Amino acid sequence: MNSTEYSADRRDIRFVQKEFLRVQQLLELDDFKDFNEELFDMAVSEGITFAEEVMAPLNKIGDEKGSHMYNGGVVTPEGFKEAWRKYADAGWMGLIAHPESGGQGFPLSVALGVLENFYGANPALYTTMMLTAGAAGLIQQFGDESQKQVYCRKMIAGQWGGTMCLSEPNAGSAVGDITTSAVKAQDGGHYLIRGTKQWISGGDHDFTDNNIHLVLARTKGAPKGPKGISLFIVPKYRLHPDGQPAESNDVATVRVEHKLGIKASPTAVLEFGAHDDCHGYLLEGENRGMAQMFRLMNHARLVVAYQGLGSASGAYRNALSYARERVQGIPVEKGKDRSQEPAAIVHHPDVRNMLLTMKATVEGVRGLIYAVGFYTDMAHHGPAETRGHYQDLVDILTPVAKNAAADQGFEAIRLGVQILGGVGYTEEFPLAQALRDTKITSIYEGTSGIQALDLVARKLRLRGGELFQTYLKELADLQPERARVESLRLAIHAWRDARSKLETTVAAVGNIAQELGPREGVFHASDLAVFFGDVTCAYYLLKMALIAEEKLAERTDDPAAAAREDEESRFYFNKIKTAEHYAFQILPRGLAVVAKVQARNFAALEAVLEE
Repeated sequence: MNSTEYSADRRDIRFVQKEFLRVQQLLELDDFKDFNEELFDMAVSEGITFAEEVMAPLNKIGDEKGSHMYNGGVVTPEGFKEAWRKYADAGWMGLIAHPESGGQGFPLSVALGVLENFYGANPALYTTMMLTAGAAGLIQQFGDESQKQVYCRKMIAGQWGGTMCLSEPNAGSAVGDITTSAVKAQDGGHYLIRGTKQWISGGDHDFTDNNIHLVLARTKGAPKGPKGISLFIVPKYRLHPDGQPAESNDVATVRVEHKLGIKASPTAVLEFGAHDDCHGYLLEGENRGMAQMFRLMNHARLVVAYQGLGSASGAYRNALSYARERVQGIPVEKGKDRSQEPAAIVHHPDVRNMLLTMKATVEGVRGLIYAVGFYTDMAHHGPAETRGHYQDLVDILTPVAKNAAADQGFEAIRLGVQILGGVGYTEEFPLAQALRDTKITSIYEGTSGIQALDLVARKLRLRGGELFQTYLKELADLQPERARVESLRLAIHAWRDARSKLETTVAAVGNIAQELGPREGVFHASDLAVFFGDVTCAYYLLKMALIAEEKLAERTDDPAAAAREDEESRFYFNKIKTAEHYAFQILPRGLAVVAKVQARNFAALEAVLEE
């Protein structure tokens, strides 16, 4: 492990997948019967190696050089195009894609062991890769047979790129306000698309010879708002009868956005139909675009979550390495005896507190994201009678996972910068870039505030609160008496108290909405989403701690002593301490949320800020 290079936490990923979630049980399902445990392990191991050896070395180069316009197109940094080709040739583009479109069809909960590291190693590059696979998946789901044959395989093979084009200069998160138009051509075979799309990740690049845009637009006479939006396939270049790119499809790149982070990601402003000759091909039917695109957006929210996870995990490992290397300061227990040797900063209490907070955040978020991945696998591939249960868990936990990884992941990286001190503020170490790159996770694919609104105003109220009850039942199996040591029993008691407070606070927020109105009802949405994430991450950490206790008991009668001598014992011992730290040092911030809701003070709504 190196303080200036990216490295994956292979051991923790293996633990979460094989010892906690036991993803090997997915092999019993019909859709995964052609896989085996060795193939799961090999895919994760080789994917991590690819991330560390191919993608990570380009990350700093991409940050320094960025992507830029040249001769009407976009040029990406040196090495990016070659990395794209290696990625595609190795089959990573289709890791979870349906075999019908040329994908490998791995379970999501297995693939996450690879995907978090693609993002952690090089978020600017992987963003375009991810969107290409996502766009191909949407065509596979909603396209007709001809569209599937023409586009999907070439996108999964990395021959063509793909994007999702939602936002416009005057319609960012309010997608229902878009004005891009689609007029049916006289021959009926296509629509003429006209409009401007902004903040389009992977909007233009030099990786491929065509880029396939999925564009939201309004047809003539369509209803106002989200119900009147349709989804179109709009290639950058039209196709010859043999399927090869032909003439321009009147899609122009106006500019590449200059961003705080992920500077190499070719985020572009695109102009469609400036010459009234941009052909778009309808997916499935008119006025179904929002429902179709939300299939991709829901998955993209989880994708953004593991972007935050991968970056925070890499930052923690950088910070830990630096803290072990950096010698400074006499240990506080030595008093003022200047004859004492200075210690590595990993010895100092404040640094240890920050390190374990980073570790607990990363591992809690990893447990949450991988659990959502496992629930997704079960919702799509599991027994018919349990699919609804798992889909409810996916629906309620997706915004929670997105916010926890985005906001708390960013906070973990901030702590990493603090641990490094002055050098952390320089670009010589990777944490400054990681901090800038990760800020976007709380903004795109729906801001943290929008995710919180989705959770509080929609998911918690859906079907009379049924999703929330499903969630509470999922968390009902954590009992203090299962713990072997008193400190872990106390941590579980603390968590059970927080879970109870979350339940009563959700009810209190519901009462506020009924009594005072919708504005007051969502006023605490962001706070409640944080509390929700903390309780959920703590749950998974404590469940993992109980497993670690069992594993330790099989190895030794003295866990603390064994942890100083044996790497595996150290891993399990630290799993327990990490869960305890989360329960006693992070989870209590939920008490502040309880106090805010109980206060029923809405000064921010009453202040005069419009003038």
